[in-house]
Amino acid sequence: MGRKNYDYKKELYRGTIKQIMKVRNLRSISVYNYLNWKGIAPLSNVHSVKLDIQDGYINLFNKQNEKIEDAPESLYAETYKTVMEIFEKENTIPWKIKRNILVKLTR
Repeated sequence: MGRKNYDYKKELYRGTIKQIMKVRNLRSISVYNYLNWKGIAPLSNVHSVKLDIQDGYINLFNKQNEKIEDAPESLYAETYKTVMEIFEKENTIPWKIKRNILVKLTR
């Protein structure tokens, strides 16, 4: 009756990013730092994707380090595309910059 519509595509993007981050032992992925390194102005307000260690959820954060509540599926799709690009081009990123893009859990 009062049930929300479940967004399967949004959860698909979130789940995929979560699995990648868990396998790679990552706490956060800074989309902003990657785009800044490439010299591209960010298209959206997403600064980073962070894994909440306590509850295991993936959350998007803006430039003020505030969680983006109820982010639409299109924002997750854009973030997913950028995250996949980061992993494809990971070998070309200098390590001093890469450590600020792909932040490990143990740091």
